[in-house]
Amino acid sequence: MVRKGFGVSPITNRIYYGKQNTEKQMWIGEKTDVTDDAIAAVYEWFMGNMEDSDGKKEEYQITYPNTEFELVMRRKKSEI
Repeated sequence: MVRKGFGVSPITNRIYYGKQNTEKQMWIGEKTDVTDDAIAAVYEWFMGNMEDSDGKKEEYQITYPNTEFELVMRRKKSEI
């Protein structure tokens, strides 16, 4: 099956968007490096989730199903 989607290259550790053969787990044709844009979008999404009814959350975290990892955004401690 061929579909458009995102994937990470194990060789370059970059995020790409393009057509993929899901059965062979291969890219088909041209793919575009979207690493910086993807990271920026996720960063902005996390920042949007740092607001709560009291104003500011100190931390926001998510987990991905069937993994042993979590992503966490934490506010920097003020240096003042």
